[in-house]
Amino acid sequence: MIDISGISGRILQGREDPLRTGTTRWPMWRPVYTLLRNCHNSPVILRDEVYCQAMKQTTNNATKSAQRSWRLFTILAAYFTCSEVLRPYLFKYLETNAYDKRRAFHGTALVCLQNLRKTFKYGGRRNVPSVEEITAITAGRNAKRQIFRLPGGTQRVVNIKATTVVQDVIDELCGMVNISEPAEAEEFSVYCIVEGDTFTMPLQKEEYILDVTTELQKNQQVFYLIFCRSVWYFPMRLDSNLYIEVVFNQIAPDYLEGLLLTMPGQCLTQNQVYDISKIAALLHRAADLTTPPSLKETKYLLPKPALAARDMRPNQWVSLVNNYWNEENMGGDAFTPMSAKASVLEILQTWDLFGSSFFSVKRLADPAPPEEYIMALNKNGVHFLDIITHETLNWWSYSEIISTRKVKNEDGILYLDMKTGNLMQTRITRFQTEHAHEISRLIRQYIHIQKYSKINHESEAGSSNQNNHFVE
Repeated sequence: MIDISGISGRILQGREDPLRTGTTRWPMWRPVYTLLRNCHNSPVILRDEVYCQAMKQTTNNATKSAQRSWRLFTILAAYFTCSEVLRPYLFKYLETNAYDKRRAFHGTALVCLQNLRKTFKYGGRRNVPSVEEITAITAGRNAKRQIFRLPGGTQRVVNIKATTVVQDVIDELCGMVNISEPAEAEEFSVYCIVEGDTFTMPLQKEEYILDVTTELQKNQQVFYLIFCRSVWYFPMRLDSNLYIEVVFNQIAPDYLEGLLLTMPGQCLTQNQVYDISKIAALLHRAADLTTPPSLKETKYLLPKPALAARDMRPNQWVSLVNNYWNEENMGGDAFTPMSAKASVLEILQTWDLFGSSFFSVKRLADPAPPEEYIMALNKNGVHFLDIITHETLNWWSYSEIISTRKVKNEDGILYLDMKTGNLMQTRITRFQTEHAHEISRLIRQYIHIQKYSKINHESEAGSSNQNNHFVE
């Protein structure tokens, strides 16, 4: 049995360390860390006892230890829950103290109440916090500055607290790119890229940021937290420079790789030639260059398949790109790199494959040999593209997808089983792909956003009809 009152006493009264001599006192973090570690590994009855001690020590406490008592209470509420039996009494106690402004520590009680609500919402911390985290909290430093990288190399700093989850970070960073609608914020994710790992997955929105970073730091792993758009359902917005920067730097690599370009017969249409020439000039200006691109530079401004197009030669591309550059006076001060990036996005959003996530897959259909495809996931559904021309050979809407299942065979090869159809007839198609987890997650995310948007639309329509009826 853990001596809770003894640990609490050392926290609140600053008793001397019995293992030391002289006047050396316990470091403040040590008993707090001991308490949290034991509560993390113990049954809920122990956590109830800790909370009861905290309520006892903050009730009518007129001593100097009152402030420490409430600080400890705030820390406890940020890390773990209590039993359902104690829950209503614990909330009632905190609400009574938080909403009565005559009480000395009503502000701290309100913070404690907010922490506890969030802990019950997300389940509490999964891992024992680090010594560094507890040292900072017991010293009154309640937030840690964490860098989040955006596509293109831009960085933003977010203050991370003990209760901060991934959803909080997404909401804050979405605010920075001028997105306030919860449904639109669903399109964005935070990825944790660990140096040396081949693949990465987005963090779950219920995960505590410090649970993730503490574990990686403990293992001495180098990591980066990346904020980006993971699905493309809502229309693009051009009212925020940071938003333009994020989306441009996500789209540009896929464009230059040629993934957005569809070329039946490996030939380009006149409209495609015009768009590609225009985009090449805009990409050159987006790099903050003020002179027309040379032949060598133009090659790096075109999608790879366009360079191999049968009906266009390099000098023709240079001529078209330079003509557009001169017509629009792109070297002038009026045409900024940011406006060039926005113009690129405006053109590309009219292309069918804009906003797609691309994956290499092999479709298994015994006894025939596996067929290679590029799988493109976008707001319209799951598309299977020819690996050379990128023409759509087959596709399913999300309403046709019943479920997905990840399977790994004895040799460690990963497969994705996709069940499609309706109540009358179903079919399971198997794909071999190293990206089965990410494909499955993106499909779920698109289906969720579609349902969320449909519910909101129907709700708004119903509200509008009620208002019209009321007016009549």
